[in-house]
Amino acid sequence: MSENVEFLECGGLSISYDARGVATINATVAKSRSGDLTGSYETWPDLGGVFFTGNVMTASQAPIIGSGGWFQWSITWQGVGN
Repeated sequence: MSENVEFLECGGLSISYDARGVATINATVAKSRSGDLTGSYETWPDLGGVFFTGNVMTASQAPIIGSGGWFQWSITWQGVGN
């Protein structure tokens, strides 16, 4: 993941694989900026010993009220693991 991700909410993290081995990762992250994340994040961090390479397919954001400018992002990401 990019250095712009400040916090990954692990309780909502899910990883699934299709028959071709393509991983779909759904996660919630908190970031200190808004904008468009689609297509970013070429590499996700080590998740259980697996590094993933791919892209954000969908992303939506909402401000975190009272946080001083932080945003909650719901992200769907697709790629392959090592």
